[in-house]
Parts: sequence; C-alpha cells; structure tokens
Amino acid sequence: MRLLLPLLALCAALGAAPHTNVVLILMDDMGWRDPAFAGSKLAETPNLDRFVKQGAVLRNCYSSAPNCAPTRACLLTGQYTPRHGVFTVVDERYNPGQPHHRILSVKSSDEVPKDTVMLAEALKARGYATTLIGMWNLGRGRKGSPGNPQSRGFDQYLKPEDLGFEKDAYQDAKGRFLSDAFADEAVKFIEANKSKPFFLYYADHATHEPFDPPKALVEKYSRKSPGGKGAELAATVEAADAAIGRVLDTLERLGLAKDTLVVFTSDNGGMPGEVSPLRGSKGLLYEGGIRVPGAVRWPGVIKPGLALDEPVLSMDFYPTILAATGTPLPKGQPVDGVDLGPALRTGTPTGRKAIFWHFPCFIGRGEPMSMARAGDFKLIHKFDGPVFELYDLKADPSESKDLSKSQPQKLAEMKKLLADWQTAVKAPLADKPNPAYDPKAEAPRGGGGGGGGKGGKGKKGK
Repeated sequence: MRLLLPLLALCAALGAAPHTNVVLILMDDMGWRDPAFAGSKLAETPNLDRFVKQGAVLRNCYSSAPNCAPTRACLLTGQYTPRHGVFTVVDERYNPGQPHHRILSVKSSDEVPKDTVMLAEALKARGYATTLIGMWNLGRGRKGSPGNPQSRGFDQYLKPEDLGFEKDAYQDAKGRFLSDAFADEAVKFIEANKSKPFFLYYADHATHEPFDPPKALVEKYSRKSPGGKGAELAATVEAADAAIGRVLDTLERLGLAKDTLVVFTSDNGGMPGEVSPLRGSKGLLYEGGIRVPGAVRWPGVIKPGLALDEPVLSMDFYPTILAATGTPLPKGQPVDGVDLGPALRTGTPTGRKAIFWHFPCFIGRGEPMSMARAGDFKLIHKFDGPVFELYDLKADPSESKDLSKSQPQKLAEMKKLLADWQTAVKAPLADKPNPAYDPKAEAPRGGGGGGGGKGGKGKKGK
C-alpha cells in the first residue's frame, strides 16, 4: 500500500496535482441540533447557516462511532472500526477484564496501523500542503511513530499547548478563546498556501464540556434563555461558529472559495439533555449518540440549498475527498466509505443498502454493542445478554418501541445482515464471560461518554 505514495508524489512532480483545496472541519461533541441550521432554537450560528445555504445539508449525518477516537480514525481512513482496530478512547479504567463487567470487552488500539494510508498521507503525496489544527487523539507517539500526526502526512500539527494554552484550558492567560486561536492559525495556513493545493484539518474541541466560552456570550444567552438553561453550550457554539466564519471568509477574500471543498461535521452525538427527542447520547449507539450535524460546500459541483436525506457516515468523507482531488484510493486497502460526489451533484442515492457500527467496549455510559441500519430499520446487538433491539426509525425516531418481539421475521433478517457483516470485516466480538467478574465490584467514577481522553479537553478555570 505504501507504494502508492511515491507514485502519487511523482504525479504531483509532473504537474498532475489537482486544484481542489480541502477544509475538513470536525467539531467535538457537537450534537445533531446544536447549530441553528440543524435545529437549535437558542444558539446563533450565522456563518454555518450561510455556509449550508451555499452547499448541501446532510440531514441524516452520522458519526462512525459514538465517541471521539474511533470516529477520527474512520474519518481519516474511510474504514469501519474493525479494519483499523480503534474502537474507543483508550482509558485504563475500562480495559478488558474489569471486575464490574460481566463480559470480556475488546481491547482497543489508540493508533491507526502504520501500513494504512491515511487521508493526509494520500493528499501530501499528491502535492498538497497539509496541516492539523486542534485535536488528533489517535496516539501520542513521537515523530516517526504511527501515533504522531506528522508521521501520518501532516506537515504541521498545532495543538492548544503550542498556541499558549495550559493543558485542558479553553482560554489563555489573555482571555483568548481556543476557537479563536485555532482560527488565527487556520487563516495563516491558508494565506501561506494560497497558490498551491492545501488540506486543512480543523479539529476544534471547544464544544466539549465543561464549557468555558467568552463571558459576554454566556451573559447574552443567560438573558435569552429562561433560567439560563443551555446558555454555556449555546455561547460555545456561537463562539465556534464565529471562528469558522473567519476561515470561510479567508477563502472568499483570497478568491479560493470556488476551488475549495469544505466539509463540516462532528465526532459523535451530543450530551444528555441536549439531543431530545432522540434517545441516548454520546457513548451509545442509540440515535442521540451518533446523529451529528453535517454539511458540505463545493462550488460548481453542489447545487446551493441541496438537502441529502440518505444516511451519511464519517468514513464517507475519505473517498469523497480523494475523488474530489483526483487522488486514487490506496491500492489494496479496504475502503468502506462511499464517494458522496455523485449524490451531492445530483441528489440521487448512493445505492448503499446498509451501514454498520461496531463498538465492543465499555466506557462511561457506553457498553459493548454492534449495530446495523438498512432502510428505516435499525438493529442493536448488545453483547451483554446478548440482547437484540429492533427499531423503525421512520415511524419511531426516538427509539421508544422495540420491535424485536413483534416483528420476528424482520429481526431475523437484520440479525443475519449484521452477523454476515461482522464476519466479513472480522469484527472481534465481546461475547465471552469475564472470568474476573465480581458482582460486588463498583464501576470507577468519571469517564463520561468517552470523549477525547486525557489532554486537549476543556476545564473551567485554569
């Protein structure tokens, strides 16, 4: 697979480098209705609202996993989780064999295998300038190791500490908000590379709680919201939107917007109380844990105002971006995502019959699960039991009516579909009893829904 990279570099040297720039915006923990364009009645997001009108909104956009690290791995490889082995955020409190777990979960890697060609690697070999600004969360190895972004195709990697922020802080000593600092660097990168193809991976995690947005915005939303409910989240979302607006405005100012594919999405569903009427939240495979906002702008390709209703996954952006830039898929490397380009150009379905998730781990509220969606039906396989739940998302988007007993034929059909997929991708199953199980053992405190693990997260105060 690595033979592809020198070949692409040769193509670039011969003048075959494409002219489509790429800006990939990945928010952290931004729920399906947190921005105004997606349905928020409180947060004001004028920049994203305008962006969506200029491109396409993805009405059924899903993260490829219910928490941070695996979604990022899927996004940057185009693969389902069993292909790369990053199943969850690695947290030693939830390692397999913990005494409070009845079943033996699957060990997750915190790095993508070194022989897997990641998105930035493919684009860099194609002649692109590449940068990651924000969260990586796919390993903390030194340069040269597969867990380091600069070993995976990024020319530059800027994390909060590089920009003067204390660990886990959202505001620096001068009161500058983290999203603003990220936007400062994004603008510099675009300006420095305006005359050649570039890939900007803008991974802002300021929307991960505990929130610490600018005080003036908190005061604004406290006045706007009865009792101040949701004020900090709305303030954080607006601040992130303003920063994204600066990045988009830079593309316009430099005359690059027409030559730039911009993708906007989130790494997992939102927090409890913020995803209604959906069930569940971050860390779970119910809709609230995996439904996310999504939008794509591609001038001259996507008709402004297009709405795509077909389910879309994080992993789909890998083949979509490679196709848009004229970059071949890595030879011999499985790619599970689909190129959304034809659907975005015409609004026609991709033809995909089913999509899948595999999360065989414990973390926070999360428990080992696997899932299939085919049409409007969704099957959840909970390994502890095992338990199977069947839902009709069209009739019951809140997943309040389990149809597993009332529709045995559909249940059997979906179970076979999921089992066949698990076999095809060699998905490791959490289906063995835990020999260390102790019914009197207590679960560790904290851990939440398994967001980003240690480092790179916000903390009120400093």
